[in-house]
Amino acid sequence: MPFLFQRKIGTKHEVMSDTTVVNMLKRHCVELAEQHPGFLATSFTPHDFRRLLATELVNSGLPIHIGAAPLGHLNLQTTRGYVAVFNEDVVRHYQGFLDRRRQARPADEYRPVTEPEWLGFEEHFDQRKVELGGCARPYSTPCQHEHACLRCPMININPKMLPRLDEIEVDLLARRARAEAEGWLGEIEGIDLTLSFLRQKRDQTRRLARVAPVDLGIPGIAPRSAARRQ
Repeated sequence: MPFLFQRKIGTKHEVMSDTTVVNMLKRHCVELAEQHPGFLATSFTPHDFRRLLATELVNSGLPIHIGAAPLGHLNLQTTRGYVAVFNEDVVRHYQGFLDRRRQARPADEYRPVTEPEWLGFEEHFDQRKVELGGCARPYSTPCQHEHACLRCPMININPKMLPRLDEIEVDLLARRARAEAEGWLGEIEGIDLTLSFLRQKRDQTRRLARVAPVDLGIPGIAPRSAARRQ
């Protein structure tokens, strides 16, 4: 069975309960306390083994973001809570990992950037700016959707362009009515698909706009007399 703590009773394999494992650990601590008195006041739980494993992995040089994978953590902060290391240790392990990776790569990959290369880098991100917002496609890749931004999952809609989405929807509905009158079934199918993407992106942009930071202003200083009463 896919469990760390299990035992065979008769002909069956059964998972040990938490209480059974804790009692076994207590007995081992008592035995170890005969030679190491510090174990006499020590208690362990099965979950402690995850923390010990995570600490050992990171202290041995494994980057913390990779150590989070076998632990099943989606948030790196959760792994940091498991690992008994300081932030500077985390940075040191990560930098050591990068140094080892760079030693295995060709040296020309880490040469200084030339002026034409830097200008090309800036130009690429300038070309990401489109009418409805910004394109999030990877660096040095062309537009694979032929600038059909409403259907593209890489477009980030600027909340200021929400009125423009409404205008595009009105135009699409007018085109759909014309296509329906003319019997252009293929055109109707394409317009319906574009409308579904438009409404989905509009709803998503509205949700993001609602959770934008709120300006709470600068807190004032209470009068000295009021502060004394408090």
